[in-house]
Amino acid sequence: MILDKKISASSSTVPFSLKERMMKNRKTSTEDFYSYLNKMKKDITPELRREDEDYYVLNAKALMGDLQAISYFMNEIEKYVRKNPYGGKIPDAYSSITEALYHEWKGYGPAFKWITDRSYSDSTGLQIIGEQIFYNNKGVFSKYPYKMPSLDRVEQLKRTLMKGAPSAKLNKDKPSAEFKMDDPLWPGRFIRIAIWVSPRVWDGFTTITMRRQVVEYMNFDEQAGTSSIPAESIDLLRDLSYLFRNTVVAGPVGSGKSTFANTIVGEQLQGSTSCMGVVMIEKHPESILPYQIKGHRIIPIQAENDELMEVGIESLRHDPNILFMTEMRFHEWEFYFFSGEKGYNGIIGTFHTVDSEDIPYQGAFAVFTRLGGSLKGHLISAMKSCEIVFIMEPTDAGEKKLARISEVFYDEAKNSVFASDIMRYEQATNEWTYNDQLTESIVKRMQKKNPEVTQRFLEELKRLTKLKPMKDPLKESLKAKIVLNSQ
Repeated sequence: MILDKKISASSSTVPFSLKERMMKNRKTSTEDFYSYLNKMKKDITPELRREDEDYYVLNAKALMGDLQAISYFMNEIEKYVRKNPYGGKIPDAYSSITEALYHEWKGYGPAFKWITDRSYSDSTGLQIIGEQIFYNNKGVFSKYPYKMPSLDRVEQLKRTLMKGAPSAKLNKDKPSAEFKMDDPLWPGRFIRIAIWVSPRVWDGFTTITMRRQVVEYMNFDEQAGTSSIPAESIDLLRDLSYLFRNTVVAGPVGSGKSTFANTIVGEQLQGSTSCMGVVMIEKHPESILPYQIKGHRIIPIQAENDELMEVGIESLRHDPNILFMTEMRFHEWEFYFFSGEKGYNGIIGTFHTVDSEDIPYQGAFAVFTRLGGSLKGHLISAMKSCEIVFIMEPTDAGEKKLARISEVFYDEAKNSVFASDIMRYEQATNEWTYNDQLTESIVKRMQKKNPEVTQRFLEELKRLTKLKPMKDPLKESLKAKIVLNSQ
């Protein structure tokens, strides 16, 4: 009786669990993770295809970061792991077996942290070269904490990304592709992806570059708060923007040129007392102005290279006050020159270069490369269109600085092109200097646009020049000089 009572008491304190008994009886796998992954894929995929007619739709959605689709596959993986426990080591990039299995099967592999983890939300770029991974941290590329497990996994990631861009082609005849995907960390923004494969690169060096859209809108006061510009220059820059000169904002990748171009256009809109029209022409949507600034006619246009000129000309029928090309390469320059020669003010675009004086030549050469004809003729067209150049530069500390503002002009007597710096960052003193010597022609164009603002701008520039005068503001474009003086 006593023994029976003890057994009864023991049974009441530890209730029988069929689930626990079954789990104990299951053998925990300690095999290699990737062997377990391959076995899971082999076991689970045919079953899912049979059971769910939407499998392929869910698969495509999961590849593009759809949360419901991801949840579906994660749930199926969890079911499998419960039936087939895994006790081996998982790759360092992951915190759980379910997470590891999903991202090595359907996801982005070790790159998933950069794509989905908030700690990487301010990183502007990730680059995979073969098995190596690097990421951009405050303007400087560093080694990523993890690497791709194999070249086969790199190829799988490439295929995963390409499935999200069905119109993009990538093969031996077309070994490069560019497209975009939605950014899971920033709803409404995107990640731009560029892929190179053999024979563009060596075998084993497939290169996947991801650039996060971190362009944001800041006014001049906020730009000063980031030390991109000095507080003393806010009024000067604001008045310069109100004069709607044809402008190029240039600089290397990651220099802040897109953000600064948005600042200029945003200031023009917010400083206007009337409803302004903006035509934004982009190949890959980048500016966030249409979401940030309301009350103005902002028309964002997407156009491929072969249709850009035609679309650009059509856009002029929509009565824009500002033509904004967020990234100029070849076709965009053609439209920039066309608009400038037609007498439009308020043209602005961004470009990859660091030399103000060579902007007209580089724009002309871009058009010449595409269309042929006379390089000198294209250069003359460029000089009629481009007036002001802003140069942005990144610093070693990851900051973005306005390095120069230059008036670009043609000197008829010397038959050459010059850049005269109006404002320049002096790295040695960590200060900006100023120069108030503008050409008579640009002053006249400014006065025609707005005499009151022109007067205010010139007075402020003169005041700053007295406080912090610039040395050697003039720089000649030797490239343009050679072209202009050739027969």
